[in-house]
Amino acid sequence: MSTIAGTITSLSLMHKSYSGSGTTTRDAMETWMVLADFAAYTGSSDTASLAAVGAAISAQCRDGKTRTLISAQPAMAGSDANNQAVTFNGTSVAALTISTDDLTGELCTLNTVSTEVTATSGTTSGVGTAVCVAVT
Repeated sequence: MSTIAGTITSLSLMHKSYSGSGTTTRDAMETWMVLADFAAYTGSSDTASLAAVGAAISAQCRDGKTRTLISAQPAMAGSDANNQAVTFNGTSVAALTISTDDLTGELCTLNTVSTEVTATSGTTSGVGTAVCVAVT
């Protein structure tokens, strides 16, 4: 069993909303599309991970605020060298596991939670994950 570390290739803000109506300090909630590439997935017992996701989003914003991961779920399939559609899913539900600033899950066949791919060919590119963060 190996952990296949993904590389974030693109970040796009999809939605931003504020809470704390009527206060002078507002905390924001943001939803980001995070695109990532993963190295070859060699067996169905592998796991996939993305590290420092909130930090990567904060670095792109350059506003000095901290982004805390609230939720993450598959949003867009990527593909491997054989054009196999692949998503980054949780292990038993679609939502990915959050551990501080990292995401962990499995590379799965398109729209099929818990149906982990047996293997991928080469790099799997353009796997999209919708990530909700709290901004403080």
